Amino acid sequence: MERGARSRRTSRRAPEHRTARREKVEKKPAPKPPAQPCDACATNAYLEWHAADLSPAFNYEIGFNPPSGQRLVVEFVTATVEVPAGESARLRMFTGFSSGQVGNFDLALVPQGIVGGASTWIATHVVRAYTDGFLQFNVNRDNPHTTGHALICVSGYHL
Repeated sequence: MERGARSRRTSRRAPEHRTARREKVEKKPAPKPPAQPCDACATNAYLEWHAADLSPAFNYEIGFNPPSGQRLVVEFVTATVEVPAGESARLRMFTGFSSGQVGNFDLALVPQGIVGGASTWIATHVVRAYTDGFLQFNVNRDNPHTTGHALICVSGYHL
C-alpha cells in the first residue's frame, strides 16, 4: 500500500459509547386556540343594493336601510346609471347622524359607451363614510323628460 492510503476494509465505526439508540419521542400537538373570526368586521358585514327605474326628473332619490340603532361604516360603493344616449348623470351619496349632522359625497360617474341607444355610466369607489341615521343616493340628470335605470351597491360593516 502506498503511504497515507487506507485499506478499504478499515471501518470507520463510531465507538460503542456513541452508538446508543435514540428512542422516538412522540410530540403531542399544541392545543388549538378557540375559534375566532379572522376579521371582526366580517361578522358584522353589511351589503345592500337597489335597482331603480328612473322616472322623468332631474333628480331621483334611492334610499338604503342601515341597521337601526347601530353605526354603519360604508367602505365600498359601486353604481351603474343608464340614460338615453347623449345625456349625462351625476351621483351623490348622503349620510346622516341622529345628532343632525349630514355628509354629502360626490361620486364620479365615468362614461362607458353607448349600447342600444343608452349611455352607460359607472362609479366604483372605496370610501370611508359613517352613518347612524340614513343613507341615500341622488342620481342627477341633465334631462327631466326621459327615463333611465340605476343600480347601486353598498358594502361595509356595522358597529
